[in-house]
Amino acid sequence: MMKVILSKDAADYLSHEYGYLSAFNSRAADAAMARIQGGIRRLAAYPQVGAPVPVLTGRRQLVVGPYIITYRIGRDAIMVSNITHGRQREQLDRDDGLDESD
Repeated sequence: MMKVILSKDAADYLSHEYGYLSAFNSRAADAAMARIQGGIRRLAAYPQVGAPVPVLTGRRQLVVGPYIITYRIGRDAIMVSNITHGRQREQLDRDDGLDESD
């Protein structure tokens, strides 16, 4: 199993999304985070599971329920650059802030 590293943007998104959902329904917030964490575990076990992103060489996306996890596979780890809700506008052009040698 590979290590999965979340960028600051991805970690911040999870924190914000949990807070937003919790304001309406704490059980839904817990379920959403569990679903995303399951997707991240799936990435660790099967890095190629996501579809390639044609506009960003080396990037892949995994759809987990309504969420899209954008990542790249490094030599020793999977770097998650972005997590978004499918209804939100994606920011594919942003760098994950992680060095290629990671």
